[in-house]
Amino acid sequence: MEVIQRHRSALLITCLFVALGVIYSVASPLFEPSDEHNHYPVVQHLATGGGLPIQRAGEKTLWGPEASQPPLYYAASALLTSWINTDDMVALLYRNPHDRRGVPGTTDNANMFIHTEREAFPWRDTALAVHLIRLFSVVLGAGTILCTYTLAFWLFPGQPAIAAAAMAINAFLPMFIFISASVNNDNLVIFLSSLVLLLLVRVIQRGASAWLLLGLGGLIGLASLAKLNALGLLPLACLALALRAIRVEQGSAMVPMRDATPRERKMGLAAGLRWIGECALVIGPAVLVAGWWYARNWQLYGDLLGLNAMVAVAGGRPPLRTLADLLGEFRGFRYSFWGVLGGFNILLRPPWVYALLDLLSVAALLGLAAWVWRTWRRRMPAPWPELLLLAAWIGVEAVALLRWTAATLASQGRLMFATLVALCFFLALGLIGWLPARRQRVAAWGVGGLMFLLAASAPFAAILPAYAPAPLLTAAAVPASAQRFDVDYGGVMRLLAFEVGKERVQPGAALPVTLYWQMLAPTSEDFSIYLQLFGWQQALGQRDSYPGGGARPTSRLAPGQVVADTYLMLVRPDAKGPAPAWISAGLYRLSSQEKLPATDSQGKPVVFPILTKLGLDAPAPTLTGTHPLAATLDGRVRLTSYDLADSLIRAGQEMTVTLYWQATAPLDADYKAFVHLRDAGDGTVAQADAAPLQGFYPTTAWQPGEILNDTQRLALPADLQPGKYRIVAGLYDAKIGQRLSVLDAAGKPAGNEVGIAMVEVAR
Repeated sequence: MEVIQRHRSALLITCLFVALGVIYSVASPLFEPSDEHNHYPVVQHLATGGGLPIQRAGEKTLWGPEASQPPLYYAASALLTSWINTDDMVALLYRNPHDRRGVPGTTDNANMFIHTEREAFPWRDTALAVHLIRLFSVVLGAGTILCTYTLAFWLFPGQPAIAAAAMAINAFLPMFIFISASVNNDNLVIFLSSLVLLLLVRVIQRGASAWLLLGLGGLIGLASLAKLNALGLLPLACLALALRAIRVEQGSAMVPMRDATPRERKMGLAAGLRWIGECALVIGPAVLVAGWWYARNWQLYGDLLGLNAMVAVAGGRPPLRTLADLLGEFRGFRYSFWGVLGGFNILLRPPWVYALLDLLSVAALLGLAAWVWRTWRRRMPAPWPELLLLAAWIGVEAVALLRWTAATLASQGRLMFATLVALCFFLALGLIGWLPARRQRVAAWGVGGLMFLLAASAPFAAILPAYAPAPLLTAAAVPASAQRFDVDYGGVMRLLAFEVGKERVQPGAALPVTLYWQMLAPTSEDFSIYLQLFGWQQALGQRDSYPGGGARPTSRLAPGQVVADTYLMLVRPDAKGPAPAWISAGLYRLSSQEKLPATDSQGKPVVFPILTKLGLDAPAPTLTGTHPLAATLDGRVRLTSYDLADSLIRAGQEMTVTLYWQATAPLDADYKAFVHLRDAGDGTVAQADAAPLQGFYPTTAWQPGEILNDTQRLALPADLQPGKYRIVAGLYDAKIGQRLSVLDAAGKPAGNEVGIAMVEVAR
């Protein structure tokens, strides 16, 4: 009872961590946590007698790059679940092909998989196996936070608040709980690394027997069979033994080797040999326990670590070229240390918590510096060798992560969690270690309470909302504010109505669009929705999805059900004018990219289903043709230049003329452009009369100053006689047939058409 009373804060934090771990585990659908969809198939492969998988570049497997990972976590999980029938695993891996993994803060398609009633409680088959392994991982996480508490308590036994604060930071770190509540080999290597670090601190403090060193080596070997980054524990152990030797020698007079007596030199040599022997006692068992795996890597991949095989499957990374690239990587690293959940796409809520946690980190760093300075200046007793060991472990793992990040996309803060014991200890020491002892307890409760509130809110504020499927409606529930559309697509679905959040958009901005889809007939196919934003001769943005934000495929919808889909469409940051932009939507088959035919409410075909037109506030590019002109129409439009595909043409072919129009004042009518080919007698032998820019950008929308390139095509008669012909062009009001008058370069009237060029029809 006395022990429990003394460490009641550790007991409370452990119980809260386990409870949160269970909540996170239940809140996260199967295979959605980071890489769980690759980790669990390795477990299942082992549990069903498939043996250790082999990584082969170009071969599609359910485990992806994880076959190159050391097998201890997978083997332990397989042993735990080998009695469960998991034949339904492939059925549960029902992929969402439009998922937005790796897009932090996405508002739709956070789910990498389609989730069905097979995942519901009471769990069975694969769902049961996954949840059992998640619970096993939570237990490993509990072991890690106990290591954190014990380490801090050993280093500062007279300041238990530091141990409680370090444990609380570790236990209530949202990303740590999230990983601890998933099938992920990080959980075992984090625990084993924490345990090794704890024992190394004890070695520095009290020394070690040969048996302890042998056991320590075996433990490092097990950690190296959990994940590659545990190999850094070997040099760390050698450092710990060296620090212990230095501490032992501190009581004796230490002199430089050149000034030492023969006896002192002999003692120094003996100490060095003793250190080498102790290191061998650690390294030997580690090699015996884990060496076979690394030998296997060499035999299979020609690489002890097997990283080349993993990179070949996971893919390399483009080089970081700019400061913005580096800052983006660091931002992702920070965020994913605190918590980027799901498939690296769910942010904590509210978003400002990241700024708060960053401030907490800065405060801890400043406080740690203040503590070091004060302690060193006042020559106060402190466990300097142990602190050096913890800092060295962080440095070793940081270097390893930088190397891995240089090879592939891996800038995730959670990959530093093997050092979490040390990191959380330093955070706690920096936050409360410099305070008077009487205030440390209050500060520890404040830090722990803040972290607990953040961790407890994440499942309900971030995880559950991200995976909640869009609600099913009835046609009568479509809001009256939505604009009716009523277009059917292939008899499968009807787009009843839509809502667009803006009338004008800017490059790089987000455009909210809501589509109200009604299922018309049952289908076994999963059709995809496309939502396109486009301007003249440019794609401005596109979103593709299954209905319901990726959670309600058409094969699982019943006739009559209505789904409201809301998407944030990002306008391309390099979008150019001229305005406007248009939104189109429809259904298609992903496998063939075939769009389903659209028909309106009268059953008439809709060739290109346009929802609405928007204004695009973007600078127009400066366009100019090859051949300059200087004609003005009605004082409001200039024909600045033209392009001609070929001045030598043939009968029966198509002639292409591109006109460059520039409005100098607003136009009050939608004019059509005409391009005529005239013979020597001024007779029209071929012509094109059409709205400029194929009708996508009517003249009433032209902005003064912008230049538009308008391509017109003339079909030449097959019996057109050889000779020279003249091209003329202009604008006219189609309603009344009146052309705009033309002014020449001097501003004088020059009829109602512009002479463009002379061309020759070849024989």
